[in-house]
Amino acid sequence: MKIDLKKYIPFYVATVAAIGLLILSAGLYAKKGYGTKYVFIFPCVDEGKYVLETRYLKDNPNKDSISYFADELVLGSGLERTKYLFTPGTKVNSCFERNKTVYIDLSEDVIYMGHNVILIKDGIELLKTNIKKNFPHIDEVQVFVDGKYAFE
Repeated sequence: MKIDLKKYIPFYVATVAAIGLLILSAGLYAKKGYGTKYVFIFPCVDEGKYVLETRYLKDNPNKDSISYFADELVLGSGLERTKYLFTPGTKVNSCFERNKTVYIDLSEDVIYMGHNVILIKDGIELLKTNIKKNFPHIDEVQVFVDGKYAFE
């Protein structure tokens, strides 16, 4: 009994191609990576509790890591049972680091209270805590609202 190998050639080609694509995609995935891991602390809807949210942020060529982190933090959590740090629509006007101090200027939208938002002073303290926990080399965080010093 003779086996006709020509009949099995498409099967072998498809198997080798699938294995090759799997190896290629795994290699590209490993090379690209997840990004840098950050832990965001958000206030929970239950008073006095906090929710930790882990995010991997890829390097942004247009911003430094602290500025990118601050933008993501101000946007809020992706989870339902959390409150906002600041009123939705608040933006980071500027954010930079100098001599182990971060200077962050928030838009004036921060002064308006909204639904499901913590107190402004608590939001600023939580912003400082988040930055200090994720960037241990930072000693101080100076927060400004529309160019004016906030709560100091």
